[in-house]
Parts: sequence; structure tokens; C-alpha cells
Amino acid sequence: MPLITNEAPQLMKKEASLLELPEAILDNILERLSPIELCSMSEVCTCLIGRCRSNVLWEKHVQRRWGRLLGDVAYREWQFHVMRIMNKESPSLQRNPEGLLGSFTGAWPFLCLCSYLENPGDLASLLLSNYSNMALYVSLQRGRFWFPAQVYRMTPFQLPRRYNGLLSYEHVSNTFQARCPTDEWRLIEKNITWDRLRLPPIHTSPYTLYVSNNNDLKPGDHVEVQMRKGSRTYDWCYGVIDHLESCDKDMNNHCSCEHSEMLVVSFKLQYSQWKSIAIKKEANGEQKIGLWKIGGIRKLEDLEDIRRWNTEHHMQISSLSYYV
Repeated sequence: MPLITNEAPQLMKKEASLLELPEAILDNILERLSPIELCSMSEVCTCLIGRCRSNVLWEKHVQRRWGRLLGDVAYREWQFHVMRIMNKESPSLQRNPEGLLGSFTGAWPFLCLCSYLENPGDLASLLLSNYSNMALYVSLQRGRFWFPAQVYRMTPFQLPRRYNGLLSYEHVSNTFQARCPTDEWRLIEKNITWDRLRLPPIHTSPYTLYVSNNNDLKPGDHVEVQMRKGSRTYDWCYGVIDHLESCDKDMNNHCSCEHSEMLVVSFKLQYSQWKSIAIKKEANGEQKIGLWKIGGIRKLEDLEDIRRWNTEHHMQISSLSYYV
């Protein structure tokens, strides 16, 4: 005799699929995922690969994480590597996909390394599928793309300065390492924090003299000065235009510094000390002042540039206190 029960048979419930969501909602969900989560999501099924690797999605992650360090020059260098990989123009790439891919400018002995890419062959599949922004993010995060930027450095008993370098990210320590793009490229500075880095404000080789109009400078202007000492390459040092010794420093009535043939630049050294030099305004080419060779002068118009120079100076002072 069959068993009679009062229980109704349970209905089978169909679970909703992620792919059944409206496209706008799905895109909104993907935009909220981190890069690691996007990579994991792209492996769920073939339908999600294109969405999770799209250039639009990864461009936002590139800008969010690297935007303040990647300028037009760095993007042009990246596109140079992309085209060479896609066109298979590099003999080293064909012979050894785990090698290096670099670009240079200038001529020996003033040859300058613009950027380089480690293990370029690994990126071919992403680039051939037109996922270049994801490839860029991965290359930066893994420290394989060495891109141009400027590094702030302050060493004991020397002028604080910024030098042009090629940067590579160290994800374990969340710091960078830098190579000089010139004849000192074998030297590597490590453990560089984010706050010591910036975009190059102008696109010029560290070998190139910056052309400036010094006649527009007046006392009180904040400037960056090209300087070199015992090297063929320029660094940038921060200074303030000062009055001549013969001036009574009365800007309203009697200051004649703007009409002088000479220009006084005061540099901030360690522990609030200052060092001043006098240079000719209309000199063509660099000028030699003691052991230093002075190049072009760039007037700082942006208050953020001035603030960062002074902030970095005070931060580095504390780290050098053991030299006192």
C-alpha cells in the first residue's frame, strides 16, 4: 500500500546566471572589481574573457594606480614596444622571447636609453587580442616595464636634486628601483618610495641643455636649474631668485635686479642653509661656477611643484639626521 503524505513536492529552483544580467548591471559589477578579481573572473568562462580584459576597464585601473607617474613620453614608449611585439620586428624577440626590448635616442657617447621591457614575448597573446591596457598594467605591476620618470635624491652635504631615471616597480615592498638612462645605467637605486617620484615636467634628454629666457626672472621667483658636476648629464635642482648684493631689496621702489646682466640663484641646502651663485642672464650655453656646470633655468609656475620640493626637503632632512 503506497505511503500517503501531505507534503507537496518541492519545485526545482533555477539559479540566476551572471551572464543573464542586463549588460549595464554586469558592466557596473565588473567596474567594481579589483585587478586581481578581474583576472580571476576572466577565467570563469570564455564569455567573460573579453569583458574582463577590455581596454576601457583596464584603462581606469592604469590611471588609478599609475596615472601620476605615466606621462605622454611613457605612453609613447609603451606603444613603441607594443608595435614591435605585434609586428615581430625585434630579432631578439624572435630568438629569445624571455629577453629585453629597449629603445634608444641620441648617438654615442650621448646614447640615452628611453625605456625597456623585460620578457616581451609573454605579452604577445594579450596584445594580439587587443588587450593592451591589461598588458600595460601587468607589466607595470610585475616590474617588467622600465619607464621614464624623475627621482628626488638628497645625499649628505650635496644639493637636493631630481634626476631622470628608468623606474621599475617592486610589488613586494611597494617601492621602486631606478636606473640612470645614460652611461650609468648599470647603477640601480632601490627602495624608492612613491613620494620621491614625479612626471618629468618637460621632455628633454638629461644630456640636453634646456633653453630658457632668464630675462623674465625676478627676485622671489621659484626655479629649477639644470646642474651637473663630474658628469655629462644634468640633474634638476630647486632654487629661488635672490637680490644682488648691491641691491637694497626694496621691490617697490629701488630694486634694479631685473635690469642687471647678472642673476642670483639661492639653493636650499640641508638644515635650512642656503648657497647662492651668480650667473649671466644672456649667456649662451652652460656656465661654469666652481665645480658645477649650470644649464637652463625653468621657472616654477605651479604651486604644487614648489610645495613638493619643500616637503621632500624636510622629509629627507630627518632621514639624514645621523650625519650630524
